Amino acid sequence: MFKIIPLIGVLALTTACAQPAYVHQAAEFNRSSAQFGKDITDIDSVTICYSSRGATPTQVRTLAKDECAKFNKTAQFLQQEYFVCPLSAPVAASFSCLGEGVGGGAATAAGSVSGSGRQQVNYDGILFSY
Repeated sequence: MFKIIPLIGVLALTTACAQPAYVHQAAEFNRSSAQFGKDITDIDSVTICYSSRGATPTQVRTLAKDECAKFNKTAQFLQQEYFVCPLSAPVAASFSCLGEGVGGGAATAAGSVSGSGRQQVNYDGILFSY
């Protein structure tokens, strides 16, 4: 009985620490992965790990938007999941990175992107095509 009390205390302290949101890369430390130690050239999706104590929804959305923007893409929210991220940041927000990629259209200062005959307008961090 008394052995479980320190375990509960350590668990409570670990989960109480507010960790800022971060980009989750599942195979980042997997040495047998074909992508280990190589620069990422393109992404289709991004997962942000966070806790409600360490990040706001705006910070999570901004982090996803910035990560997709590195590849000239925009972030679109897909879903929230549990059991993907560690206990210190238990919520995983999955975003899809949409767009033509690094060689696609050129962004303008006004936030609109044109490429391949389509007009895109940036509205609250999401690009809409028409």
